[in-house]
Amino acid sequence: MSDLDFDMQAAWLRRFSSDAASNLGAFALRLKEALPELVTVREQKGFFSKTGKIVGVTIELGENLYRLDISGGRLQASIAMVVRGITLNTKTLDPASWFARLAEETKKASAQAQSLSASLQQFMAS
Repeated sequence: MSDLDFDMQAAWLRRFSSDAASNLGAFALRLKEALPELVTVREQKGFFSKTGKIVGVTIELGENLYRLDISGGRLQASIAMVVRGITLNTKTLDPASWFARLAEETKKASAQAQSLSASLQQFMAS
């Protein structure tokens, strides 16, 4: 793990430990804005509430389903492997490892998207 990865994980943990609920909400909404088709935000509404409180977020990247929830003021993180709609296994991780894995997976996805874009541009130009 590089120093940059460690520093990023430490920053995420400091941020979430100060106010996990509101930071989860901000994180979930930012992800939903960036990747609307891949992100599901879970809310919990009280009986008389008009608005809900964000209690979790799920990100679908390839065969992996990244899930981050808040329960009792604490973050709970897991990654599930899903193939053709069937969950094969689910691993519970500490939030720092979860953030690191998500960051790595999104880097790979971005690199693949850039490669695909370059291939399409080359195809269209020829």
